[in-house]
Amino acid sequence: MALDASAGGTRECTVRFDGMGTPALTYSVRDRSILLPYYKRFLVEPLLPIIPASISPNAITHGGHIVNFIALLALIFASNEMKSGWPFFVVPLLVHFWLWCDHADGGHARRTNQCSAMGEFLDHGLDLLNATYVICMTVVALGTPPFWSVAAAVVVPAAAAITYWEQAETGVFQLGLLNQIESVCSLSVALIFRGLFGLDAIASIRVGPWSLPVVILAGVSVVALFGIFRCAMRVAKMKGHVVPFIAPLSFGAALTVAAATGALGTVNAIVSGALVFIFIGIRALSFRVRGERPVLERGVLVAAALFGALASYHSLGGSAASSSTLEWISASVVSIAFGGLGLNCALAAHREVARLDAATRST
Repeated sequence: MALDASAGGTRECTVRFDGMGTPALTYSVRDRSILLPYYKRFLVEPLLPIIPASISPNAITHGGHIVNFIALLALIFASNEMKSGWPFFVVPLLVHFWLWCDHADGGHARRTNQCSAMGEFLDHGLDLLNATYVICMTVVALGTPPFWSVAAAVVVPAAAAITYWEQAETGVFQLGLLNQIESVCSLSVALIFRGLFGLDAIASIRVGPWSLPVVILAGVSVVALFGIFRCAMRVAKMKGHVVPFIAPLSFGAALTVAAATGALGTVNAIVSGALVFIFIGIRALSFRVRGERPVLERGVLVAAALFGALASYHSLGGSAASSSTLEWISASVVSIAFGGLGLNCALAAHREVARLDAATRST
């Protein structure tokens, strides 16, 4: 992998995989993150030389992801047991370790000449999961009311998935002003505040008629939605194939209605919604690996219809017992189906990228 042409406040580069002859794995990056230049200059680049050359960049990527997942589990457990205390200071350290790994793996790969298509694929693929972990930790830390918990926890992986769809359509990977580093810094502030003062103190802060957690996650949702529609507009402007956007748009609308009407509970809505959008993102990555354009995901449209029907049944006065049963059946079917499809798609793309790397080494 090689990086070319970086300049200006908006950092642009071209990523290519030398010797592969695979146009699908060549793309441009436009990163407008506010904090990224300072984070790399002061926290990443000075520490790269201490990483032994024998350590694989992919091991750094996997290690960071595992630590971030542990942070999510630890926060969920701590939140169920206490409203404040030391766990809320430990979790930010774990999340920042992942963030550092996520930015150090590429620099280490270039410094030690270990760049590969597999490294790029793992970095992007696992970031779908890591973005979901971070927003879920934010929801848990703030103790936000159910609807806004669902809105934020689902729209963030949706935004990541649509970004990968845009990349597959246009060959440009676009990142906004508020990205990973900004999100992790905000999460850290929320966790430290909760560790010091407790959940009730966060909920007691008002911004007009709304509590601070609602304002924060409503803002996150609006910013992410704006980014999603900006992606779609850019694809349309570049004469890309916009029909695939219908599926995630329909599913997002159906999930929102189901959550707003109470037809889907908070946990079921977050899990099933996140898994569907993670699947969409992985599919977009797999299409790019194969040099193909994304297609309309009919299975996602089926899931949208299922949740739409569930919301209609609930709104029309279905019995509480039957509504609860249908909710769990629908959420379980969608979660298991798209979780399995996403895993299968990721494994297939992983094999294809491994084949490309092997072909590169043999030339």
